[in-house]
Amino acid sequence: MELQIEAEALRRRSSAAGCAPEDLRQLGRALADARSRVAELERELARQARERAELVHLVGHELRNPLTVLSGFGRLLEDEASGPLNETQRHYVAECLRAGRRLERFVGDLMAASPETGNPLAIDVAETDLHRTLASLLESLSPMLAERGLRIETDFASGLPRLLVDALRIEQVVTNLLTNALRYGRAGGCVRLSTRVRHEDGRPVVEVAVEDDGPGIPAADRERLFAPYVRGAQRADEPNGGLGIGLAICSRIVAAHAGRICAEASPLGGARLVFTLPLAGRRAGGASSASVPACAGVSSGDARSKAR
Repeated sequence: MELQIEAEALRRRSSAAGCAPEDLRQLGRALADARSRVAELERELARQARERAELVHLVGHELRNPLTVLSGFGRLLEDEASGPLNETQRHYVAECLRAGRRLERFVGDLMAASPETGNPLAIDVAETDLHRTLASLLESLSPMLAERGLRIETDFASGLPRLLVDALRIEQVVTNLLTNALRYGRAGGCVRLSTRVRHEDGRPVVEVAVEDDGPGIPAADRERLFAPYVRGAQRADEPNGGLGIGLAICSRIVAAHAGRICAEASPLGGARLVFTLPLAGRRAGGASSASVPACAGVSSGDARSKAR
């Protein structure tokens, strides 16, 4: 776009200034060069988009086979085909199967449509106890918390009514936000999960926030954080980054529930990733994820850190 503006400015200057023939030839060459650079950039962007789409589908195909095997053996254990299980073992198997179903759904999203298309995700809404869902999710992530020596703080709004949401999709969003907090938070530090009720655009919403005490996200990088294939800086002990699609899919899930998602600075010193869900009013479903609007109360502080 900047090159096109530059080329147009050159053309206008040449016509307005009554340039000499040699000057006109130079301007013409500069204009042709600018157009050539624009065309080259467009070809490169198209090539990168094709490669990303191929990679996403390849990853999806490669994940499906081991997922099928893991789920099959998990169901055999659940059915006690190889012998009885005690209560703790049954709980562990159930958690593994639940995580497997969540991953299978994520792979299905990848195979159905690339996150950069903006196509709406299908959701299956039902009345859901959000706090019970969050508590169960924290329990399933407890091994990861223990591994990094992190403590989890919760601050849940009291008297929250049941919400009309897709519980598995909301689990997917919160899991992604929490794993980001675990990845970027300080070892032995703190991660906070909170809910509160507030008003947004004149309607009551439930705000769900995940905060960490890591390096945070510069203000300039916060909006683009939810765009497809945007990857932030990697930790030194984690050389292989992800594909940069997790938060993009979170954005689409939240949009499908008629909510909003954004990033801001946390009082803990790191990042605060926030999304909202309608508490009442319009039924969730099928809204596409356009550009992500800023949440109310976004702070512009803590620009000293790296984007994730």
